[in-house]
Amino acid sequence: MNHFQKLIIKTSVYLIFYLLDGNTLSQKLKLDEAIKIAMENNQDIKAAKLNIEKEEAAKLRSFNIPRPELFMEYEGVKGGIGNFESRKIGILQELEFPTSYFLRSNVQGSQVNIAKEQLNKLAYDIKYEVEISYLKLILNYKLLEIAGENLRIFNDFLFTAGKKYDAGSTSNLEVLGAKVNKIKFENEVKNIESEIVITRSELRKLMNVTYFEIEPADELNFRPIILSKDDVMSAALSNNPDLKIIKFQKEKFSNKVSLSKSELLPNLSFRYYTQKIGDDADFWGIEFGVGLPLWFWWEPSGNIKESNFELKIATSEGMSTKSSLENEVTLTFEEYENGLRQSQFFHDEAITEVNEILRQAKISYEEGAIDYVEYLQALQIVYETRTQYLNSIYSYTKSIMKLEKITAGEIR
Repeated sequence: MNHFQKLIIKTSVYLIFYLLDGNTLSQKLKLDEAIKIAMENNQDIKAAKLNIEKEEAAKLRSFNIPRPELFMEYEGVKGGIGNFESRKIGILQELEFPTSYFLRSNVQGSQVNIAKEQLNKLAYDIKYEVEISYLKLILNYKLLEIAGENLRIFNDFLFTAGKKYDAGSTSNLEVLGAKVNKIKFENEVKNIESEIVITRSELRKLMNVTYFEIEPADELNFRPIILSKDDVMSAALSNNPDLKIIKFQKEKFSNKVSLSKSELLPNLSFRYYTQKIGDDADFWGIEFGVGLPLWFWWEPSGNIKESNFELKIATSEGMSTKSSLENEVTLTFEEYENGLRQSQFFHDEAITEVNEILRQAKISYEEGAIDYVEYLQALQIVYETRTQYLNSIYSYTKSIMKLEKITAGEIR
């Protein structure tokens, strides 16, 4: 059984389970796998690749030499065409000035580079969208985990408060407070579960798949990375696809200006023929011609002006894009530094302390050393701190991903 047959069988099994259950299958995926699937299935990526092939094919037109003309001339014809004094049979070929062909090839070469950078930009945009959706999905799973843990704590809290109330050692207020908090976290769990469904749907759409549910295989962990703003700015100005597209557009229009000026140069032509004079057919000849651009103030001068304006527009857009990019790098780097600072604080100090607060508060409440208000305050501190820690890691990681998108590279 070959690989293709195995793939058919595996796919069929998935479809059978889908039809039997009426539900999509769950599939654990790493982030890199999700990105790969999204790239392979994205229709815009496929279209951009075809566009590159189209532009490369169009480059062949750069050397579009006019068709040669075969000609036959009769001179001194008397009565019929068979009675002539002279006959010429030959070929006529017209050519643009040679520089025009090379400049036109350069213009189309720049267009090919633009198409390649457009594909590069699209790939990084899609990668970033998949990364953010995947990251959001991991965050929601972790939030669901701590919300579920808090719900279990309040279930235990409600049970303990009920026992104390029955024994007459506490008031009904404590029981009611426990019920309210239990209901609050039940609602929190449902909200997060709903958010997971939405995020899964977004991720499936980006991956262009419908036959399975995505379960994240990666974890939301804090991994400190120290970056230099100058290095990031330099990488962005060198590698950013938007700037590269503008660069190739400027190159294209600059070549168009040169091409338009080259069109003012004379065209060339030559004729090669054999000639029969009377009964003697041993004559041959060659003629060279030059086409002078006498009406240069019309179409050629208009092309030059148009190309100059296109170059000025591209130059202006380049300056604007560069300014916007520098501002985006500055803002994103600020988000990165803030996220790094917060995540480092929670990781090094706060999380260890709140875990100890939770342990001691639970023991103290069960032993009667603290009342339910103090216990409730401790639980609130623990839940908020853990939630803030997860959100800080999310913001920090998201800023890293955005910097990768801006610089068109990897930050490891």
